[in-house]
Amino acid sequence: MYMTKHDLRLLMLHDFKLGHNASEASANINRAWGEEFTRDRTVRRWFGKFRSGDESLKNEEGRGRLGSLENEQLYAVVEQNPRLSVREMSQTLGVSIATVSRHLKIIGKVKKLDKWVPRELNENQKLRRFEVCSMLSLRNTNDPFLDRIATCDEKFQTMIVPSKEAEISCFPFGLNERAVTALLCPRKCRSSVGS
Repeated sequence: MYMTKHDLRLLMLHDFKLGHNASEASANINRAWGEEFTRDRTVRRWFGKFRSGDESLKNEEGRGRLGSLENEQLYAVVEQNPRLSVREMSQTLGVSIATVSRHLKIIGKVKKLDKWVPRELNENQKLRRFEVCSMLSLRNTNDPFLDRIATCDEKFQTMIVPSKEAEISCFPFGLNERAVTALLCPRKCRSSVGS
């Protein structure tokens, strides 16, 4: 036999009128209609409503799922202003933050540098990256410049210079190793520059 939500609420009201508490009512309903037919928390919420004097069996507004979201709607909002946060988009579209996040993943948008961009590169972007890489590779073949680039990341590593010629090629402006380190990694090297 099929039971509607209205019928279930009527059973809850019946148990409430008989003087049962929410746990007893939930156990009675589950015993009669099968385990996990209703949850104890649901019965408690309805009993609270009945205790306040409201014995209507209609669900109040605002409960349940928020409105659905079409991918085209979200795409239009993102294209109109790619700097919106997920929270702002959810308020604009009237759906939850989780729904917006899930649909952003579906339409292939990721946030990079505070801007929503496509996850995949389009053909023009791929072509441009290929051109730049080819140009840099050809330039490095003609005039090796990659050997002269000094980089520093979160983990500082001391550069050991094997010869005087290598030192000149590594530090073309006549700077020593400590000065280059201080220029490239000012946060990590402040304490070592003064010593």
